[in-house]
Amino acid sequence: MHKQSAFFIFRISMKRIIGFLTFIFLNLYVFAEIPINYYSTLEGKKTSELKTAVHLAIKTHVHLSYSALWTYYAQTDCRPENPSQIWDMYSANVTYFSDHSTLDKEHCVPNSWWGGPTVDNEYAYSDLNNLYPANSSINQSKSNNPLSEVGVTTMNNGVSKSGTSITPGYTGKGFEPADEFKGDFARTYFYMATCYQDYTTWRTDATGQYMITLGAYPSILPWGLDLLLKWHRMDPVSVKETTRNDIVYTLQSNRNPFIDYPDLIEYIWGNKTTFAWSNIPTDMHNAHSLSDIKIVNQGHFIQITAPNPTFSYSIFSIEGKKVFASSATQSVESIDVSSFQKGVYLIQVVQDGRVYHQKEFISR
Repeated sequence: MHKQSAFFIFRISMKRIIGFLTFIFLNLYVFAEIPINYYSTLEGKKTSELKTAVHLAIKTHVHLSYSALWTYYAQTDCRPENPSQIWDMYSANVTYFSDHSTLDKEHCVPNSWWGGPTVDNEYAYSDLNNLYPANSSINQSKSNNPLSEVGVTTMNNGVSKSGTSITPGYTGKGFEPADEFKGDFARTYFYMATCYQDYTTWRTDATGQYMITLGAYPSILPWGLDLLLKWHRMDPVSVKETTRNDIVYTLQSNRNPFIDYPDLIEYIWGNKTTFAWSNIPTDMHNAHSLSDIKIVNQGHFIQITAPNPTFSYSIFSIEGKKVFASSATQSVESIDVSSFQKGVYLIQVVQDGRVYHQKEFISR
């Protein structure tokens, strides 16, 4: 055999091996779980006390290297259908990790709001929970402006918009992401306002541009809080977020709790502030743990068993697309998945204000 032919076969074999290993690693990440007792200190708390308990649970984490972020992005922000492509929430452009020169490492909450990469603030500066790959021109247009709903635009690429805010309470310049990512951005803001509530360098001004403020509670200006709650409610947690959250935890050793338990937001800032938060959801008669919800893969059917029949459920593809949704009429529901494409899916069950996720491989 010629050396050139042997080398070609070696390259093909190595490519297959690397592809196989990439598949294995991605699936290991997909099936990561919330550590036991990670949120145990939150039990029975509400509003400001609950927010501080969340802060204490997540503030200690690994300090990642800002210069090495593209290495981490290859794990956290690759498209599941093509891991060589970057998942850019700011534009529809197709960009590959092999040439990411048109993208920036974007701070979702602008780093200038808390003082940038100083020694005291270096953990926030390289926090993967707040950093996403973003089209450079869109990043420049966004600048250090807050999230808002935009009227007259200075930039509109069909995914993101920059321009004059029409959000009640703020009339300056703002940035509006696509509807499908508005919840992602809102939950990132809630995370930053909580994880770094002890920072004393958060900026303020008379215009209200700096949405996150000094102080342990509420840490968000009223106009901004109304907007973030609205976007959080209209765009529920996606497979993209849960998968990314799991991977960030393996790298940084902390999580975004508002992805794990979206209802925490309501107990801290929203419509449940008069109630104490519990990881054991309750109805009028019984207390149930999320572990009481059972999802069983029966091949052509997915069976969901819950403590009571008042729950809703959805199925998402690994790309984050919702492929099925319904509400339960009985405590045991069977979903026919015989027509689904072979692959990994996320089953989401919502009961008593809690969200339960389980990933299943459907092989038909």
